[in-house]
Amino acid sequence: MNVNYARAARMTNARLIKERMQAVGAAVVGAGLIVGGILVLGDDRVMCGSQEMSEGQVCEETRNGETTAERSLDEQASDNKTTGWLLLGGGAAMLVGGSAWAYHGFARKKRVTAEQLAAGQGHAPQSPVPQPQQGWQQPAQQYPPQPPQPYPPQGHAPYGQPYPPQPGYPPHGYGQPPR
Repeated sequence: MNVNYARAARMTNARLIKERMQAVGAAVVGAGLIVGGILVLGDDRVMCGSQEMSEGQVCEETRNGETTAERSLDEQASDNKTTGWLLLGGGAAMLVGGSAWAYHGFARKKRVTAEQLAAGQGHAPQSPVPQPQQGWQQPAQQYPPQPPQPYPPQGHAPYGQPYPPQPGYPPHGYGQPPR
């Protein structure tokens, strides 16, 4: 078995496992946010950071040693409820999205073997090792017709593949288009 097929199979399977773990992780974080939102919404205490507020106190928000916001008991209670709803909504979105992503990753994508890749049955990413080119090939059609060039045009795609010619435009560096 070709070493490149084995390497491509390992890379494909590693990406598949990584994607599955990320999807499950997103769903778990979403569930955690939902739990946090429920806890915040279910708590009747008004909290300023980690301390409970009482009537007449002011909650000061500071950044870099400077006070950026001051909220009364009622304003802080409203802010806590808003935070709870944002946690609940964001968590629900993450849970649904992560679950759909995980379902797609587990139900539709299967691990591949080197034998499957060699037989053309798997879908491997582009080979990590650039394959040697058989020489530069002139594009099939050019307008206006050009004599054969000893070197390829300046623009190249990754791995030495020339960009395909764009319809209606001459290749880069060949003068003005016809009028």
